[in-house]
Amino acid sequence: MRSGNWWIGQRSKNDLATEPRRILRTAGIAFGELAVGTHNAITDVEGVQVGHVTLAEGDVCTGVTAVLPCAEVGTAKRVSAAAHTIHGNGQLTGGDWLNTCGFLETPIMLTNTLSVGEVYAGVVRHMIKAYPQACDVLPVVSECFDGYLNDIKALAITPDHAQQAIRNAQGGQVSEGAVGAGTGMCSYDFKGGIGTASRLLPELGYRVGVLVNSNGGRRDELLLQGRKVAPLVTTPVPPHRRDGSFVFVVATDAPLPHLQLSLLAQRVTHGLARTGTCSLSGSGEFALAFSTTAYLQGDTDSSRTLPPSCLDPLLRAVVDASEEAVWNSLTTATTTRGYQARVVHSVPLEALTLAS
Repeated sequence: MRSGNWWIGQRSKNDLATEPRRILRTAGIAFGELAVGTHNAITDVEGVQVGHVTLAEGDVCTGVTAVLPCAEVGTAKRVSAAAHTIHGNGQLTGGDWLNTCGFLETPIMLTNTLSVGEVYAGVVRHMIKAYPQACDVLPVVSECFDGYLNDIKALAITPDHAQQAIRNAQGGQVSEGAVGAGTGMCSYDFKGGIGTASRLLPELGYRVGVLVNSNGGRRDELLLQGRKVAPLVTTPVPPHRRDGSFVFVVATDAPLPHLQLSLLAQRVTHGLARTGTCSLSGSGEFALAFSTTAYLQGDTDSSRTLPPSCLDPLLRAVVDASEEAVWNSLTTATTTRGYQARVVHSVPLEALTLAS
């Protein structure tokens, strides 16, 4: 599904898909025992919206993804949030201030490494237009390097693309794989990109959703439920390229304060580790967690600390959803031709049914 996207050029010129792509859950492969939401996406947390802008034609293979904690996020309503650095060979702008004040006041933006500045400028323009009184916002922008499939030095992303991604944001079904910021990403030497998953906690009445831009790992590391995938596949491995990154966004409707959201952000490391990577020196992994029901509006802070017995199910949900989100980024991505006619193949779905 490709709802909520602004396409530039004809994506079919880059997309070499020869088989339908789908999440593993449709093949009976589940991650953990918790139930998933309606869309198995971060948007199953009420109020969260996701928008993409995809640029995919010829040597340009990149994009922007926006995650909005709520439609009115801004200087009038700041949601409780926390950022966590797993391995810092990358960039997450605004993270220091977010962890100092404990609140998020802009959309969360994902893009490629050399486009952080353009996307940052786009968010500033959006905030000034939406909130004319805003003059001290610090946008949250994170990046992954897509320079193998994308002519990254072409600097194709503009501030307008960032604003368009925000305007495209909507709830419901989320497009995954080679879309938005994930258009040119490679993961575990397969085509990677955007992935998402969610978990329901009916006993607590809460939900958890995770979205990832998946761009790291090496094929000989990749694990599916503890089993090596590499011996089961024969698709070509791209020539050695620099190690990439994983950037996670975690959403919940549990009204958690900053410190407990920090614990949720940290737990994506366990879900990521289940897929096999050990975050090598060339990679940069970041996680950001926020609550849609804990916010600062005026002098009112609606967050509350949960007892550990209530927090544990949320931590487990983050781990399971993070693992599945990475896998969904792989199994929904399509074989893609990009910069200098380079091709990165998608993971073959038939091999994964054997691995499970």
